[in-house]
Amino acid sequence: MKRIRQIYLSTSFLLVMVVSLVVTVFLAVTGERIAAKHAPLVAAAMEVKLHATLGHLWFEEIIAGDSHEDIEVVWRHLRQADWYALAMLEGGSNAKGIYQPLDDPVMRTEIVAVRGALHDFESIARARHANAGVSFPGSDIDQIFDQLFNNFLDNADRVQTLLLALVKRDLSHFRYMSWLLIGLMTAVLLVVGYLILRLERQQTTHLSTIEIVNQQIREKNTELDYLAHFDSLTKLPNRTLFVDRLARALTHAKRKSAHVVLLFLDLDRFKSVNDRLGHAIGDEVLTHAASRLKRCLRSDDSIARLGGDEFTIILSDIDSHEQAINAAKSVARSVTEEMSAPYGLDKQMVTVTASIGIAVYPEDGLTGDELLINADHAMYDAKAHDRGGFRFHSAELNRRVTRQLTMESDLYEAIDEDQLVVYYQPQWDLQKDTLSGVEALVRWQHPVKGKLMPNVFIPVAESSGIVERIDAWVLRTACRQVQKWRSEGLKPGRLAVNISAPLFSHGDLFKIVSDAIFEHQMHDGELELELTESALLQDVDHAQKLMQRLRRHGVNLAIDDFGTGYSSMAYLRDFPITTLKIDRSFIMNAPDDKAAGAILHSMVELATHTDKVIVAEGIETKQQEQLVRSLGCEFAQGFLLGKPMDAGQMQALLIAQTEKNVRYLPYSSD
Repeated sequence: MKRIRQIYLSTSFLLVMVVSLVVTVFLAVTGERIAAKHAPLVAAAMEVKLHATLGHLWFEEIIAGDSHEDIEVVWRHLRQADWYALAMLEGGSNAKGIYQPLDDPVMRTEIVAVRGALHDFESIARARHANAGVSFPGSDIDQIFDQLFNNFLDNADRVQTLLLALVKRDLSHFRYMSWLLIGLMTAVLLVVGYLILRLERQQTTHLSTIEIVNQQIREKNTELDYLAHFDSLTKLPNRTLFVDRLARALTHAKRKSAHVVLLFLDLDRFKSVNDRLGHAIGDEVLTHAASRLKRCLRSDDSIARLGGDEFTIILSDIDSHEQAINAAKSVARSVTEEMSAPYGLDKQMVTVTASIGIAVYPEDGLTGDELLINADHAMYDAKAHDRGGFRFHSAELNRRVTRQLTMESDLYEAIDEDQLVVYYQPQWDLQKDTLSGVEALVRWQHPVKGKLMPNVFIPVAESSGIVERIDAWVLRTACRQVQKWRSEGLKPGRLAVNISAPLFSHGDLFKIVSDAIFEHQMHDGELELELTESALLQDVDHAQKLMQRLRRHGVNLAIDDFGTGYSSMAYLRDFPITTLKIDRSFIMNAPDDKAAGAILHSMVELATHTDKVIVAEGIETKQQEQLVRSLGCEFAQGFLLGKPMDAGQMQALLIAQTEKNVRYLPYSSD
């Protein structure tokens, strides 16, 4: 019996040892499996949100012009976010860990929703990047962009919440199982207790690992929340937080029948600071500007940086419209005075003023978008009329902006629907009394308003950026017409085409000109480009290099309205100019004004001594013609010699010149 008991006890002890060992191994493996499965998935959920938010922030920096990073960095972050989301569905591995696919159907559905929201956000980001010119703050595509990103964050937060709940549930089951088995094994041998103690230590280690991951998630969430709502450079609230604060201020004002003031601020000529001194200095200017703006505000006023060099200020909880106007004036004066002081940066002084547009709720708009748009319009009005000052939004300003926007839209249709027409004004050789060339001038045959002159629509075209397309179209059309006249045996002479400052400074002018010359077989010296002083002064180095390339290509270069600029004489030394066009103001006053006549005489002599061709513009009377002849002007144009005419009328004049060598100009269209 004793032996049997010993055998039983030995067998029981061995069985208990085996069972204890099996239970211990099972719990250890289960704990390891929970940690190995869930810790990487929690980290993956964090990576999805992190990479998507970084992509969003980089995109905002790039689209605002604050960063020179390639847009590919945005798509790379979005692809990384999508990879981690896919790893949670299908599994995967990288340098950071091994990710097992989730088998919970609810979680899988939420992750699929996250990927869908991420893909929608990437699609609208690509659309916004492709249409950057119309994605201004408050635009439809801008609002859709923000909404899709917020949708993505909501879905990502749900996944994170569900995943943490799943971890908590598994840990709860694990704890329950552990304590149950520990309770069953507490009555056995001391070795079982030792094994249980070891298991508890392992469990504590696993829980500590998960807690560390959770703490990292909380820290990352805090960081991401800051990045999502504050500008990394100036530490001011960004556009997202600004929109939220403005909405709250308007809601409170509506409930209290109060007023809200929105100031839209833009730094004047900030682009030139970046171009001349570099982006590092530009960033310093923005940082100092933000500090100055803070000093001008009360503690309960709100300031934000929308992007680039644009800032907004919200003055809220104001009782009356009069008080709102007074508060706006006070802040605007303080800001413009503070901002106009020079910045001492990197051993040099930089001066940057600020233009401010002001809109007041509810008089100037009932929604945040309306106030922002109207304040923006008022800011541009301030830049146009009072740079470095401020302007309030008004009904007249709104009507003017509406008319301009309508004309911009009509201009795009005008190009697409062939409503633009090229007119030609003859230029005359005063010594030979023959036609020496033509100047191409654009007219707009509006379907409702009739023929519009350039002074009506060109300023709108310049402000909207469409003037470059108009210039290129006029150049190609005029060259094609000259080629046609030449093929018919006519001799139009030199073709002069006006080139705007935007096309000269930013467009691919050389390619456009060289393509037109090649396509229409223009001869050397047959094409002349008329440039303005503003085009040459924007970037002197660029202007010199471009003009030299054009001259080597056989293109003549003329300075339009010569004599009106403060640095006109320097052009003769610094630029390869071939022609000077004397401004009509000198011609008009010269016959009766001795000073104007003396200046005109000096210009002609200067052109003669520097081997420049001189063209007198604006000849409208016989007396003016006789004067420029007596001074030795080679060429002239003006209404007396011929008004601008369409291609058919110009062709008749060319035929008359060829057949009869007459100077009679029967056609005058303008």
